Amino acid sequence: MKTLLTERMRQYGQKVMVIPSGPGQVRLATAFLQPILKKREDLPAAATPLGAVSEQRWLYIGPAGITLSPGDRIRSAELYLIVQEVLTVNLGRDAMYRRAILRREKEGPL
Repeated sequence: MKTLLTERMRQYGQKVMVIPSGPGQVRLATAFLQPILKKREDLPAAATPLGAVSEQRWLYIGPAGITLSPGDRIRSAELYLIVQEVLTVNLGRDAMYRRAILRREKEGPL
């Protein structure tokens, strides 16, 4: 199952750069990134075919081998995001993937 998930990430995911908040090396990965859907009354939001989406919060699903911590930065194309919270999703004892909630950087890229 982990192999299948890894293949799908490589096939359909986006190239991202993980920039640690502390000492460490920049890592490259392929992950899924998408804006988090919001309720219609929450603002700011933009209308899409999927419904209203937040332009502030994003969902990250990436490989278990790439460690994330709150404060790390994620860059994908022209999108600059900061990790707010991270969860490692396990199947039994095996780490399957990392799920994170990201927010846009307020002050722009470093």
